[in-house]
Amino acid sequence: MTRREYQLVDVFTDRPFGGNPLAVFTDGRGIDERSMQSIAKELHLSETTFVLPPTSKAADHRLRIFTPDAELPFAGHPTIGTAFVVAAGRDGTMWLEEGVGTIRVTSRDGFVQMEQPLPSFTGSTITRQATAEALSLAVEEVRSDVPIQVGSSGVPFLFVPLANLKAVRRARRPSALGANVYVFAMSGERSGSHVHGRMFDEGLGIGEDPATGAAQGPLGAYLVAQGLVSDAGTVRIRSEQGFEIGRPSILDIEVDSSGGRVTSVRVGGRCVPMGGGWLDL
Repeated sequence: MTRREYQLVDVFTDRPFGGNPLAVFTDGRGIDERSMQSIAKELHLSETTFVLPPTSKAADHRLRIFTPDAELPFAGHPTIGTAFVVAAGRDGTMWLEEGVGTIRVTSRDGFVQMEQPLPSFTGSTITRQATAEALSLAVEEVRSDVPIQVGSSGVPFLFVPLANLKAVRRARRPSALGANVYVFAMSGERSGSHVHGRMFDEGLGIGEDPATGAAQGPLGAYLVAQGLVSDAGTVRIRSEQGFEIGRPSILDIEVDSSGGRVTSVRVGGRCVPMGGGWLDL
């Protein structure tokens, strides 16, 4: 057997036991795909990552990302957390090769930020009534002035705008929407926050995610496009998640727009090293 070491880090938090936990295998060479999936199921965190040599000359490292039940082409907190571990406290820029392409990640003074693929959006045929029923809410708690939409920077999410923070807290994991569902309200529990959200997964083995970095780029673009925040130049949005499950997370979004069109999205946050371990494979 070969001993494989990993590091644990809490992502999108500045304190231990907050944010979204991540296991990072900094040397994934020689671990086959089936074993990677088994390891992710064994550790049973939202995601586990494996760092590999890049196949692209444009990248410094290749990253494979697994939830307990599936591999993802891209995910936010694994990208941020892996970059934090690999950088080992050094400021700088690195490029991570993922299933959606090469992601630029910068580290400065403990803050790690990634540039996400530009989000795309499609409409949804799911009605407010059906959405409210699936979330165990009254239909009035689902906003009617802005649309329910599917947005993606590599992983699709059904964005459901709710009336207020109370509705977000009351929402229950849906069983009939058949999608990763991100519910949110334009409010915050902490000073300086603009939006408070929750993400319920579909088929990933997570349940409710403490911090969903891959959803934040599309969320920021949605807020700009729907006029819920300013669309002038670069907009900075602070997003909360994970409060309802005891893993408070803070995610910082930047959206660049010009002429009514989003031109760039970036998502960042802080990380806390939590230790590590090994598996004998």
